[in-house]
Amino acid sequence: MSLSGFKFTSGTAIAALSLILVLGFASPVPAQTVETREVIVTSTRQQRDLSEIPISVGVKSDEDIRRNPGLNLADYLSDIPGVQIDDGSMPGGKRIMIRGESPQRSLILIDGVKISEQKSMNGAAILMDASQIERIEVIKGPASVLYGSEAIGGVINIITKKGGDKPIGFSLSATGDSSVHGLEVRSAIFGEYNGFNYRFSASGLDAGERRTPNGSISHSEFQNRSFAGRIGYDWGDGEAWLKADAFLGRIHIPSSEPPQGQILYQRTPTAPKTVLNSRSVVTLDLPQWDRWGLAGGFELRNLTPYLTKIKFEAYFQNLKKDFYNTVFVNSWTGPIIIRNTINMHTFNDQDSYGGLLQTDWTFGDHQLIFGADYNRDEITALDERPGNIIFTQMPNTAPPPPFTTTTIRTPYSSFTYRAVQSHLGLFLQDEWKITPDFTATLGIRETWVTSDLQDDGNNPLLRKSKISDSKPVGNIGLVYSGFNDVALRAVWSQGYRFPPLNALYFGTIHGSANATYPNPNLKPETSNNFELGMRFGEGNLNFDIGAFVNMSKNYITVLPEGSINRYTNTDQAQTIGLELALSYNIPETGFTPYTSTTFLRRKFTNTITTQPRYRATERVRYSTYDVGQPNLFGRVGVKFQHEFDNNFLFLSDVYLDWAIKSQQYYYDSDNLHDFAGTGLPADLDYGFVTDESPAWTTFNLALGLEWGTDHRWNATLALKNIFDRDYKIATNVIEEPGFHIVAGVGFEF
Repeated sequence: MSLSGFKFTSGTAIAALSLILVLGFASPVPAQTVETREVIVTSTRQQRDLSEIPISVGVKSDEDIRRNPGLNLADYLSDIPGVQIDDGSMPGGKRIMIRGESPQRSLILIDGVKISEQKSMNGAAILMDASQIERIEVIKGPASVLYGSEAIGGVINIITKKGGDKPIGFSLSATGDSSVHGLEVRSAIFGEYNGFNYRFSASGLDAGERRTPNGSISHSEFQNRSFAGRIGYDWGDGEAWLKADAFLGRIHIPSSEPPQGQILYQRTPTAPKTVLNSRSVVTLDLPQWDRWGLAGGFELRNLTPYLTKIKFEAYFQNLKKDFYNTVFVNSWTGPIIIRNTINMHTFNDQDSYGGLLQTDWTFGDHQLIFGADYNRDEITALDERPGNIIFTQMPNTAPPPPFTTTTIRTPYSSFTYRAVQSHLGLFLQDEWKITPDFTATLGIRETWVTSDLQDDGNNPLLRKSKISDSKPVGNIGLVYSGFNDVALRAVWSQGYRFPPLNALYFGTIHGSANATYPNPNLKPETSNNFELGMRFGEGNLNFDIGAFVNMSKNYITVLPEGSINRYTNTDQAQTIGLELALSYNIPETGFTPYTSTTFLRRKFTNTITTQPRYRATERVRYSTYDVGQPNLFGRVGVKFQHEFDNNFLFLSDVYLDWAIKSQQYYYDSDNLHDFAGTGLPADLDYGFVTDESPAWTTFNLALGLEWGTDHRWNATLALKNIFDRDYKIATNVIEEPGFHIVAGVGFEF
């Protein structure tokens, strides 16, 4: 398969991996020093040691990424407590869920630039290659005070690599994954000289169909190309930079499976069982999912005894997404069963631009941050239906007679919408050192949002409108470090998320037989989060534990209104959780047992409109703890590290990934049926459904080898799902890979 003139095959993958590996073992092997270091994060918009901040943060360094090969950036974060990976139905478009919140409630930042996708039902994806990354910080819980809307669930803060430590450096790596017959090749050239620094990188990825214990999943291939460049100058008391990047993606999306074994009624004891089900079978294709951007800025440091830093950054980015959707749906009218084929197409073109101005101040025991940020999204969206609907008709009798097929040409429909949404925020944070061991962090933010549907495309169901809102949010965090090697933390934080343009104005024609309608009367989502935690680190024993409660109102979701779907505010959602990251370095052995465990219990309360057959429309309010996510999940394993006399560093990790079973209780209008005369309970036609995802466990082994100083080499080999378990993650649509091998090799000089 190919994209943009590039072509990778399994033979190419094996040859590239073998060549790099042979070159590596043919090189001299100088000694390597293994060092430990403090974990420095910027999640509070200042550089701080992880033990000094009141919020819960998971961190992945470039070393972590290098030692755990993979083809998707999201997979590197899967062992952080509270984090789940959501690929929906797109193996090449994985997204991040934080503390059970959907990806659309998590903000993605790349070097401070917000990645926005206004016309998406499930938020933005991380569209970049992993070799560019220096560090990923996952902020868990609302971070709206410092980062604004979308940060109601958390923030994925990606910091990319800058220059190097010498005038010219080069890196090359390759990763192959047998589960998709995929190969990714990454390269970069970088350097630093007298304060000037630069880095230019490129990567290409081709992946085939996903292989599972039940066979290959057809139409699940994905491809991408990524390019990035950055130049900068650091003069000690300041720096300036300019960067550009581009991501060119193509994703095939597997068809949804038709309903299996759902028997609604049997007309007579001897008649064949008849499945009447209006659920749709959906095929999707994304031939274009591209993002490119420009950003530049400067930072001035040590200006006065009081003003310690000024930072300014501005950016522009463009997102193009081409989306084809074919729906096969069963329905019926009277005695006739109708099987329809409906074709739909969407093309989205979004421009985003904005900036950040931040100032840092020092007044005695107070470290203050005062700043403003602005983001504006302008989107043009085309929705069209080509106009051909093919009907296959069959009388609803048993046994069924021959099928008849009729093609009906419906009028071609096409609507082009244009809309704008802008966010302006002012924020202030005070880090107050009350005593040498006691620190309080207080923050407040005011956000102003404006949304404007400038062109309704002459769609009779829409109308031009302009909506504005403003909202203050705050947070209070406390850290006590008066005990040896212990930091206690407590935080209260508020979240705020304004409805995206898709939910307000556009809706969507994808994903089912029925369109999902927008709702310009949506209210913003709000939340309150309370958390207590403790970090402990004395060298060998290290753990971080946190307990939290999150209460949210006005959740934006899709719910039925009679026979249609519409974006709606649900009443409320409540989450309680416990996260634990624990490890112990057994002295003088090199072994480190560890675990990463998450407990989540979520409760949704919804009010919906139902329309049972032969009854009036009814309003039904229900609450459920069955929200489609496991209450317990995590990883447990043992790592080993040893440096041999010949200066090779050997690494291994044996681990289990696991999750308990989960259930989802929801209302599905596709399950509304006429049960008259069937003898079945009448309340079945309310359409409530409970789906169950079984518990699963996979056994995995990862091996690594590192050597060299001036020329640094590494080789990794991961055996995943060794026992070839057949399983599916609860939040995902398609089955996970069976036993597969992920191998990576690379060097840097």
